[in-house]
Amino acid sequence: MQFKRFNTKAEQTPEAITFIASTDTPDRYGDIVDQRGWDLAAYKRNPIVLLNHNPQQLPIGKGHAYVKNGQLMLDVRFDKNDDMAQRVERKVRDGFINAVSVGFQPSESIQRNKLPTDHPYYGKSGYYFPKSELLEVSIVTIPANNEATLS
Repeated sequence: MQFKRFNTKAEQTPEAITFIASTDTPDRYGDIVDQRGWDLAAYKRNPIVLLNHNPQQLPIGKGHAYVKNGQLMLDVRFDKNDDMAQRVERKVRDGFINAVSVGFQPSESIQRNKLPTDHPYYGKSGYYFPKSELLEVSIVTIPANNEATLS
């Protein structure tokens, strides 16, 4: 399982907070996830939001994932009956935490330096993931991709 961390752009509403969960910009590892290749079916059946990718801890919320304008978006609703979820939501709304990370299973992967040099995702390091299955999304403190930030 691959985990990617991405900064967020959050729109604050009374209910859900919307994040940019993934983009096609190379992350700190040089990896690129093609946003057109997301398989969201499994996530839609089990739309969990974790804290720091910890599957030993209960989810702190649930998410609605969709691709819009070439980016994976996530609307998060925090669990109002969970103390930890309330603490995390407060830190997100107050701007102390503003990052998410996707946990995914690549269906296809290619080393970027093996792509044709004229391919838009060619690079000297990292992997290109043309197709990936979204498994979970986590609120995190340190993301791998700094492209999207809290608005």
